[in-house]
Amino acid sequence: MSDTGLNATIYYLTSKYLEIINDFLIAIQDDAEKLSVEQLNEIKELIENLQDEEIIDTRIQTLSVIIESQLRENRLSPKQFYSTLNENLDERRYEALAKNLDHVIIALDNEYSHALAKMKQV
Repeated sequence: MSDTGLNATIYYLTSKYLEIINDFLIAIQDDAEKLSVEQLNEIKELIENLQDEEIIDTRIQTLSVIIESQLRENRLSPKQFYSTLNENLDERRYEALAKNLDHVIIALDNEYSHALAKMKQV
């Protein structure tokens, strides 16, 4: 795959998941009681997939590498981080969940911006 194709894939992938996470965060800020089952399940599935070391979905593997790099920069254990996300989600501690999801947003946003910049150089 060319660098352009790789950067376009990363750009698309990160933008897609940033949108999912941002929509979720907006929904819980507006009214967590009215959070749709679809949004809740989408975030839950994402978190579960990210912590699955055996997953073969290359999209999730790519996201995992991006996010875990950010976690390492912040000296956070990926296993503990995902466990905490799951606990916060299961117990509907949305404020704590939103705070922890910031690490994911920062990681994806940085990669999104980097991929966009690389694509503009071509």
